[in-house]
Amino acid sequence: MPKKTEKTKTPAVFKVDCAWDKIKDSELKLLEKRCKDYLEFISRCKTERSTIEFAEKLINKAGFKQLAALGQNKKLKPGSKVYFINKNRAMGLAVIGKRPVSEGFRFIAAHHDVPRIDIKAQPLYEKHGLALFKTHYYGGIKKFQWAAIPLSLHIFAIDKAGKPLSFVIGEKAGDPVFTITDVAPHIGKKVQYERKTADVLAGEELNIVVGNRPMALGKDQTAETPNRVKNAVLEYFEKNYHLTEEDIAWAEIRAVPAMAASEVGFDRALIGAYGHDDRACVGAALAAITEMGIPEHTAAVMFYDKEEIGSAGPNGAQSMLTTDFLSMLTEATSGESSFATIRTAIRATMVLSADTNAPIDPTFEGAYDPLNSGVVGKGVWITKHSGSAGKSGSSEADIEYLAYIRRMLSKESIPYQFGEMGKVDEGGGGTVAYLLANLNMNVVDISLPTLSLHSPFELISKVDYHYSVSAYKAFLQNSYL
Repeated sequence: MPKKTEKTKTPAVFKVDCAWDKIKDSELKLLEKRCKDYLEFISRCKTERSTIEFAEKLINKAGFKQLAALGQNKKLKPGSKVYFINKNRAMGLAVIGKRPVSEGFRFIAAHHDVPRIDIKAQPLYEKHGLALFKTHYYGGIKKFQWAAIPLSLHIFAIDKAGKPLSFVIGEKAGDPVFTITDVAPHIGKKVQYERKTADVLAGEELNIVVGNRPMALGKDQTAETPNRVKNAVLEYFEKNYHLTEEDIAWAEIRAVPAMAASEVGFDRALIGAYGHDDRACVGAALAAITEMGIPEHTAAVMFYDKEEIGSAGPNGAQSMLTTDFLSMLTEATSGESSFATIRTAIRATMVLSADTNAPIDPTFEGAYDPLNSGVVGKGVWITKHSGSAGKSGSSEADIEYLAYIRRMLSKESIPYQFGEMGKVDEGGGGTVAYLLANLNMNVVDISLPTLSLHSPFELISKVDYHYSVSAYKAFLQNSYL
């Protein structure tokens, strides 16, 4: 008789489910609360300074206190909440944990700088009846996306007497707004249509219209007197803000989209806003650390500046900022500040590099590898490596550390997916991950899928934001060893 054939077992297939299908009805109320709080945050925080100010007010209400400087030898108890602001441009937060610092920190790294338009030092000029500001863009943008949209100006200055002045024009109802003009299609064929996409608008063409009405004619002046519109703008600054033209040269002036964050879609399932990259992760990390109780390990969060231009400067991840902050925490938790103690704590630290990433776009799917792309609405996005062109500029997480993250996400029933940014050799990008890995910490990117990345109006899914908060909170709160 012929032998019975053994029944073959169907191999287990990895499938990424829609996160909306996995969320429990009992969680929906929390999701909407988190997203409502985030809508307020992202609408109000359009510059680095405003983000720091908003975060400081929020954490002060949550009981956080200023972290003592290194060398003061102050030992904090589990549950103590502390924060540190570096040069008004970067911020670290921490909740002291139960375990000794020798077992390391649980550390989330995000950046709060965003692509934008900066005003040049000597910006104001008049031409053909208009007053304009000359600009220099910050970060990787498609320059043409910034024309013909309403812009607001966020201004921070210090006058000659040393008095700081901070004001915003264009965000409140009834405020005037500003804009960058574009050439009409009727006459743009020769001057613009033959340009390559990157040059549809050149950097020197990103000039912001700030006025048109000339200053009233004075004695011995005629209609042909030069700079009457420019002088009217200067008169406005002096009258309303006591700023001279030289004061403007010393000021920090940012131009950002004057659009409020909005729910998007008939189902209101998406959030559209300027600055999701990377303030969505900043907002999620703030929510996580203020929701949590006493953690197992000391839980720390850092918001860096200058990521969009290479993480340079004293507030960027290339600086000594990370080591300074973790050294202060090491001393505050152990009472010791020796090099060996600090290095032991840093070496044992686990890090989530929290940043946004570009998921597959149904309109431009040819730029992606569908099998290895993130998808909006499918939960947190594990990026095993970032970088471009042969993983250049990337750190790649160890499998042992990825196994830890897998246990965490599985135990907490947090939907997750895997992906890379675009096809090999057709794009890519980096985060602060490799800079933190250089300090000998375990690091992995957990990304938040964001459509229209680096545009003036980016899109994220509410469910992805919700599960990002849950993932950050679980990572900071518990140990999964």
